[in-house]
Amino acid sequence: MEHRLAARAQIVAPIESTYWWAGEVQHSGEWLLLMTTTTERFEDLARCVRELRSYEVPQIIAVALVAGTADYLEWIRRETAPRSGA
Repeated sequence: MEHRLAARAQIVAPIESTYWWAGEVQHSGEWLLLMTTTTERFEDLARCVRELRSYEVPQIIAVALVAGTADYLEWIRRETAPRSGA
């Protein structure tokens, strides 16, 4: 959060995941992290997640925010704006 790449982070846990990996069905307990950012900050946020996670292919996806109240959208923009010296 110090880098202000996301305005908000939510952790949903525990979750049970089932997925294909290395040709086999895998099952594992995981934690789901949802982060709110802008289109402009997405690549920086994705790079940061890749650096911090041990997964070979972490699930990093963007879900379009198609509508929101003006004050909430402004809050996201303001909180993820790069700061001088950051």
